[in-house]
Parts: sequence; C-alpha cells; structure tokens
Amino acid sequence: SYDPETCHLVGKIINVSADERILDEKGKIDPAKLRPIVFDPIHNHYLAVGEKVGNAFKDGLALKK
Repeated sequence: SYDPETCHLVGKIINVSADERILDEKGKIDPAKLRPIVFDPIHNHYLAVGEKVGNAFKDGLALKK
C-alpha cells in the first residue's frame, strides 16, 4: 500500500534469488562476496560497502547509559 501523505510504501516480498557464488557455507548472502555498492545522491557517487564497523543491537547500548 502507498500513503501519499507520508510517501511510505509497504510491499510484500514474493521471491528472492541470489547467485550461489555469493552465498556462505550456510546458504546466507556473504556481503564480502556480494561486494555491494550504495548511491550517494548528494555527491553523485557510488560507494563500496563491506567493512564491519560494529555489532548491531550491542555497541549502541553503551550510548544509552
């Protein structure tokens, strides 16, 4: 569904497929093998993604104290 007031779009994922070359030994996507990129619309650049910089749902807990 789409809410034109907030520009929020909610959809249902029907299917996901990935080349086996980017999967790890557990069948999950390995970001290092995928070598994803992101678009920076401010500078019109594509940036490589890949370096781990922290642990989700753990590292930020120290900031809450």
